[in-house]
Amino acid sequence: MNPFEKQVQLGRDLMELNSEWMRKISEFDTSNFQKYVELNQEFAQKLPEVRDIQSFVELQREYGETLWNSTQEVMQSRGDMVREAFEANSETIREAFAAEEPKPAEKKPAAKKAA
Repeated sequence: MNPFEKQVQLGRDLMELNSEWMRKISEFDTSNFQKYVELNQEFAQKLPEVRDIQSFVELQREYGETLWNSTQEVMQSRGDMVREAFEANSETIREAFAAEEPKPAEKKPAAKKAA
């Protein structure tokens, strides 16, 4: 395979790999958005139960904590996914260039300078 074909193949491999990762991340984000909507619906259903300011503040605190913890988990998981995608891309590039490495050329003796 000539160098041009190798570069084209590397581009294809990276495009396929990145397409797959984008699909996974999109599915992950869609799932998390659905969970966010469900969380808001759950707490919205509890609002009619609120009778005083203290119970309202308590509900708001509970919502904030739940949202914060969920957001932390999502960000950690998404970060892990991006790291895995980066590592997969790096490995693909390393493999492509490792296959291309030329064999060490024989060293020619240096020309002597005339004094």
